[in-house]
Amino acid sequence: MFGRAITIEPLAGMKVNIMQRKWFNFFMRFAEGKRIVFLDTLRCIHLLEENDSGQMADLIGTMGMISTQTGCALVFLHHTSKSSAINGQGGEQQAARGSSVLTDNIRWQAFLAGCTKAEAKEHDIEEARRGFFVRVGISKQNFGVPVPEVWMRRVDGGVLVPAHLKTTSQVASRRSAKSGGKQREES
Repeated sequence: MFGRAITIEPLAGMKVNIMQRKWFNFFMRFAEGKRIVFLDTLRCIHLLEENDSGQMADLIGTMGMISTQTGCALVFLHHTSKSSAINGQGGEQQAARGSSVLTDNIRWQAFLAGCTKAEAKEHDIEEARRGFFVRVGISKQNFGVPVPEVWMRRVDGGVLVPAHLKTTSQVASRRSAKSGGKQREES
């Protein structure tokens, strides 16, 4: 499906620790000649304490060294804190779990946040369908122009496709203009 443009290297169950010389060398070799490498998840490539700012600074510095020496961007997936997720603040810059160094010492941060009950109400999404919608945005970007948030909808296989949602006021206007059923989404 992806041809030669993508390489997937499963490391599950290997007790990866990028801070150890053998794993550092592995990532250096793997990143060589590539433009971008995704690490899924950050927790799976180190054994450090995520709340320790010194340890996280070392980790980010090690990843930066790999990126600088190979010319390859390293993008890691990371989770939000439970309180940020519960309070609907998953899109905030400081929502990342662990030390603030994980946000402060990087150049770019994006988020994927589930649709809250309030957002579902605003966009006239039925509660049974709310889990199919996520908001995607950039919460930190040191370079480049601002990028607007977008809504995505899960389809078969968990694939995300753009969701063109209307607000409840737009839905109400459309309903009054037309005598028909609900229009929740246009794709």
